[in-house]
Amino acid sequence: MTKGIDISSHQGTEIDFHKVKAAGYSFVIVRAGYGTKVSQTFAPQLEGAQAAGLDTGAYWYSYATSKEAANREVATCLEAIKPYKLTYPVYFDQEYEPVIQAVTKKERTEICKTFLGALETAGYYAGIYASKDWLENWLEPLPEYDKWVAQYASKCTYQGDFGMWQFTGNGKVDGIPAAVDINECYKDYPEIIKKAGLNHLTKKDPPIIDYKAKYFDLLGDLQELINKYKRGQTDG
Repeated sequence: MTKGIDISSHQGTEIDFHKVKAAGYSFVIVRAGYGTKVSQTFAPQLEGAQAAGLDTGAYWYSYATSKEAANREVATCLEAIKPYKLTYPVYFDQEYEPVIQAVTKKERTEICKTFLGALETAGYYAGIYASKDWLENWLEPLPEYDKWVAQYASKCTYQGDFGMWQFTGNGKVDGIPAAVDINECYKDYPEIIKKAGLNHLTKKDPPIIDYKAKYFDLLGDLQELINKYKRGQTDG
């Protein structure tokens, strides 16, 4: 099990991702956009997380009420994520928007399938984000897609299979000035995605390295050697 966060414009761009990683979080899922708009915070947040050596994925908040609208949204999403290698899935986020609640369960499910199918056709590992209630009562079963379940409780009681659980929307994480969603992940998505050759990744892609942390580790080792040398000189 690994722990991670998901972020959007609510957390801004003044995030110290090195502190996030040092606090024990290994992945970040970044909102790429909503409706047919790309989030202005997407690129700086994603690039900052990757530069700190964190695994990354993306999600798209939907307002689509038809398959045609879902196709328009996914086209914008694909354009936004195209420059990046993502080691976590790309998630379709469907929630309690009144216009989405107004359509039928079958229509909501077809909207999900349209968006997720387009992601898969484009070579991405696709998943769906939704609350436990939404998955159980507002959608028909979607067993072919990984689930990222939101349930703010002491444990996740969703009865189906799921790869990730969002257990709070009010987390406090060092390096982030605002409250943030925190998640547990139960699948090794970086390995799964690399092995499948999805998300612009291949088996030959190197693991993500936090070069800044490595640099300071080396400085620490060097200082330790200098201190040992000085002690040796004094003892002699």
